[in-house]
Amino acid sequence: MSEPTAVTADDVLRIAAYKDRDAALEAMVIAYSYHRVATDLAVRLGRAANNWYCYATWTSKAIGESLDLGPDSPFIEDFGRRLRVPQRFKRLFRATLLTLLGPSYQLGLALANRAIFLETASLAVNLWNDTPDRYLKVSPESELTPEPPEFLTGLLSPADPRYLKDAAQLMVEAARTEDPVARGELLFGANIALSAYEQARAQAALELVLYRPVRWMTRVSWRSLRSLVTRKPFQRFKLYAASHADQPWLTRKLEDLWSSLYTRHLFAVATPLSDIKVGKPLTAPAGVDIDRAWAPIQNEKVRKLAEEFITDDREAATAGVRDWVSYPDRMRFIVSYFRVYQNVEALYRVPFDEKIAEGLAEEMTRGLVPEAVSVMFDSLPGLRRRRRFYAYPAETTDPDAHEMAHFDFEPFLEAIPLDAVTEEA
Repeated sequence: MSEPTAVTADDVLRIAAYKDRDAALEAMVIAYSYHRVATDLAVRLGRAANNWYCYATWTSKAIGESLDLGPDSPFIEDFGRRLRVPQRFKRLFRATLLTLLGPSYQLGLALANRAIFLETASLAVNLWNDTPDRYLKVSPESELTPEPPEFLTGLLSPADPRYLKDAAQLMVEAARTEDPVARGELLFGANIALSAYEQARAQAALELVLYRPVRWMTRVSWRSLRSLVTRKPFQRFKLYAASHADQPWLTRKLEDLWSSLYTRHLFAVATPLSDIKVGKPLTAPAGVDIDRAWAPIQNEKVRKLAEEFITDDREAATAGVRDWVSYPDRMRFIVSYFRVYQNVEALYRVPFDEKIAEGLAEEMTRGLVPEAVSVMFDSLPGLRRRRRFYAYPAETTDPDAHEMAHFDFEPFLEAIPLDAVTEEA
């Protein structure tokens, strides 16, 4: 594979705005793109400490695996294994899981992943361009954009833009710093700021993904039966995207129970070394000195950023997460993860084998039309063809999911000057 060129703002825009890829393939393209951005930044920032895009690479790859719901889906296989589903019940388990997850799981998670990639990657590729103060944003609330579909505003939560300015400033400062310890601290601060932004942005999509099975059982399933009988459609997405606090008592209790159970026993953060079970205390991987990783932070700005989410109490900071839906608890664990894994060079690895990476590189640069995707699968046996096992609902039965399946990002993309946004904030 030839040496790739640097990822440009045009590349980021094309990847994020492309609307006709299979959801799982799209997440894999984004994962590979994050890897490319991480290695591009390393030219100026070095590899002694990881930048945020190293972590995003492996997270997006895990998202892609979770969006593959085919018969040999690693996500479904792993989920069944963790729940200890007997072999004879695996078909029933898969059918049940597809029903509980439904189309809004794939579509909602994929749209949020694209939006976060757009906003974070556009920041990185513009850092040393002629307009380093700009990033691209999905702006459904902007006066410059048309009236957005309800699901778009329901999938992207607001986030404080000051974190993006902090991240940009810290990365630029890190590039100018020769001291490796000081540079590591600055990158750690930039990683915190980017995650503080993107985790807030992803909050609504995360709640949709985690709460959807409970809401389908308690609020949607019986309405679906009534809709079939009466032939009157209803707005499923409003029920799925409503606030947890606004749910009926039984739904709230079941959501709390399920989210806690999933966090403590089933959910893990993917890394090239192993999967980190977030419900258990975070431990240092082989070769990492936890005492050295947890040395006092000297840079005042970075220290204040870290103190927004963790304390000096290492045991409390690295404790397992009780509920991944909780933004403060989630950020506490993520910041601790960054601190412990900051010098794990394996995060710079290419997340795919060479053949698959070549195919994904083609997807990045060409923006393949839908018909060409099947050719790519045929020519690269390492990429398994994803077969659909349920059709997206028709416009008359589930208009929100139908609209998500045909949604075009492009009218809602806006270039934002960071200085102006910060002044308004």
